[in-house]
Amino acid sequence: MTTEAQRASAFSCARQVAQVIDMVVGSQIPRVLVIGTARSGKSTLLREISRMLADLDIGVTEYRRGVGISAVATSDVLVIDDLQELSPEQLDEVAARCLNPEASLIAASRPWPRPDALTAIWRQLQREAPPVVLGVVSRADALASLEARGRAIDDACLAQILTMTGGISWLVLRALILHDPRDCDSDQDHAPLRRLLEDEIAQQLSTTDERLRRLVELVSFDAPATVLLDEPRSNSTIDALITQGHAEGLLLRNGETVPIVRAAVLAATPAHRLAKLKAQVTGSDDPRPDEGHPSGWLQQAADAWASGDPDLAAGFVERAELAGDHPDSDAATDLRAAIWAERDMSVISSDSYLARPPSSIESQIRAMVAHIGAGLADRLQTNRPGQLATTTLGVALQLFDSGLRHSLDRQPPPTTLGTLVQASELYTASRTTDPIAELPAIVAAAVAIGSGDLSTAKSVIDAAIDGGQGGSLARPRLLGWRADLAIRSEQPQQARDALAEADELVPARSTRTRLFLETVRITLARRFDDIHNLEAAWAGARTLARSAHSSLYSLLALGSLIDAGARLGESQTLAPYLTKGLEITRQLGDPPLWASHLWWAGIQQGILLNKPASLAPYAQALVAAAPHSPVAAAMAQAGAAWMAVLGGRIDVDAVEEAAGGLAAAGLPWDGARLAAHGAGRLPDDRKAAARLMARARELHPPDVTRQTTVKSQPKPAPAHRGVQLSDREHDVAVLVLAGKTYAEIGEAIYISPRTVEHHVASIRRRLDATSRSDLIAKLRLTIGSDGATP
Repeated sequence: MTTEAQRASAFSCARQVAQVIDMVVGSQIPRVLVIGTARSGKSTLLREISRMLADLDIGVTEYRRGVGISAVATSDVLVIDDLQELSPEQLDEVAARCLNPEASLIAASRPWPRPDALTAIWRQLQREAPPVVLGVVSRADALASLEARGRAIDDACLAQILTMTGGISWLVLRALILHDPRDCDSDQDHAPLRRLLEDEIAQQLSTTDERLRRLVELVSFDAPATVLLDEPRSNSTIDALITQGHAEGLLLRNGETVPIVRAAVLAATPAHRLAKLKAQVTGSDDPRPDEGHPSGWLQQAADAWASGDPDLAAGFVERAELAGDHPDSDAATDLRAAIWAERDMSVISSDSYLARPPSSIESQIRAMVAHIGAGLADRLQTNRPGQLATTTLGVALQLFDSGLRHSLDRQPPPTTLGTLVQASELYTASRTTDPIAELPAIVAAAVAIGSGDLSTAKSVIDAAIDGGQGGSLARPRLLGWRADLAIRSEQPQQARDALAEADELVPARSTRTRLFLETVRITLARRFDDIHNLEAAWAGARTLARSAHSSLYSLLALGSLIDAGARLGESQTLAPYLTKGLEITRQLGDPPLWASHLWWAGIQQGILLNKPASLAPYAQALVAAAPHSPVAAAMAQAGAAWMAVLGGRIDVDAVEEAAGGLAAAGLPWDGARLAAHGAGRLPDDRKAAARLMARARELHPPDVTRQTTVKSQPKPAPAHRGVQLSDREHDVAVLVLAGKTYAEIGEAIYISPRTVEHHVASIRRRLDATSRSDLIAKLRLTIGSDGATP
């Protein structure tokens, strides 16, 4: 049973938690309502209650999608989280259960939204017991939580934290987690802690409802909330927004904000919006831009882009007909080009700058990013008059310009990657959300991958995500890059987590981002799932893939698609994109940092299609680039080894060395495939085959694959008639239950089909199975029917 100390450490509101646990334990028919704001601990509380009831042998049903509420026995305790998300029909079922005095129910809800049906449920449950309200933390609650964790805090520090956060539970908890006493020695005002909290609040604001964000901004300036409204509305509209803000943990119940939220708004709001907000508060200017004036439309477009809506931004900017000498002309062109880039139409993005050549150096650098992305080197300016201001953004763009141009060299300077990483750091520090065809973080990560440096690629993407580079519109793409790098680093679960977060944020019509996320999903299925999941992932991306346009910055993703397409027999579908990708790199001088992975994808396609002759141009390109690129050299060596394997000339030492070279260049999965392929061509040399298979398992660990493809169960499960399977037999058995062939099992856990056959025969003997159907039945008894992948 969970101890009181563990409970106190797990929850933010210790007294309320004790209250609900006492109510549950002390009642034969528990009926409890928990009301909590976002991240107040209500979901954690419900999980703890469910565990506690299970320990007491009390039947518990936790509501999940697909569970019929009316079908749950009245003797079971029905636990439902997030009541506010249920459909009207489901709320009716919950209401019917509330009216049955014999039915147990423990339910949690946010204060908003609250339709009439939900209000009726609240009232019914509140008649029987006071609701448990979470969301505000007291000094005693904070001290109890810290004490349970074995931590202490100075009274003055705690007092400051409670004051700056207003006691809002999620802010208090984040502050306590982030608080470091070492910062307090030289800074009694907790400036480092404040900055960390401000960044987290700014991130939440960037993804929240537009009208709520505007309300929080206005309240932070002590503006009357009616300024928010586009037209006269009733006070109930404002009240609903205040309730929503409270439910999100951004406002107090009375609609006021707290010091740390106010500070976050001031720190995160761009200068032009600050001026606009101040004008709204003071009444010194019309709060809405003059929509009939070009600058007004452009301002609307800039706001729409910053809020993550490129289509809305396009509608506004297309109405802003600015003369070439207008002071906002460059800003309008930058926005048009960035919108076309987000639509994955890189050539039109570049064309935007031809139609309206930029005059400012800043806009000229943004044009350079668009031209290079489209592979149109002939459009680049070699000399630019003047110099950028030495602001954070100005220096970031100068470094970005230098690093990106040098990355196109046949032999880039050793400082190229470092220059791009520094550009990304300063770009993030500038807090700009101004439009650009590609972010410095993504370019830096792509160059790092082209250099074989996955560690630097991961760190630059993580820093960009944490710092909010590019604003809300950029976050889902950056999360997609985090997922892609996790796959390359053999961390599939981290990839799944990043994809799940990105899916919740990506705009519905953001073609470039959505295609990239689907490509990452395909790559994940290709490397860690079976053929059926790969086919499903491919089907989900097929429509998007057919409307895509290649750019330099999408070549890594294109390489992954080419490999997966060859595996599925879809190479002809992707042939135009491969041709376009090769044309882009050719026009840019075939820079190894950008082209090597595409050449490697061409080699892999030839291998998968069993067309050795098609490998020649890609192999020749890698050999030519090898003196200038360690990654190209590793690929060239591996390509030669693979060709030898295909021709039946297998040098085990050479294959093993080439596989290790691929891993060192950031391609461990490819190295594992090469080693496994070589082992599969050595049926008569078991010792050499075993050596190569061991190398393959080292580079692409079966334990990692097992976590995602076979949902590994605790090992080993209760045995049938006292028989216990070994770890390897358990892995094979789970895949047999999943319906896999011997070849598919061998590919999944890097053993040969013959070895799979040996393990299956051993399992049959252990279980005394007389037929395949008998084996399946006994395996289900031995390791559980849920061992197979659905």
